[in-house]
Amino acid sequence: MKVLLLFAVFFCFVQGNSGDIPPGIRNTVCLMQQGHCRLFMCRSGERKGDICSDPWNRCCVPYSVKDRR
Repeated sequence: MKVLLLFAVFFCFVQGNSGDIPPGIRNTVCLMQQGHCRLFMCRSGERKGDICSDPWNRCCVPYSVKDRR
């Protein structure tokens, strides 16, 4: 039983520290791409981008915004 408890604590610790991006930065990156953080699904005329800082949110970028390279 102790092994299971230690595994659960270790899993939560590793999962909480898995990213090196501070909270809120992903929302800022989405806004810099002229996108909006939306829950689950994007509206018509938008494509899914990266995830946002809040759980279950996706960055939705309009199709009119092209990659500028």
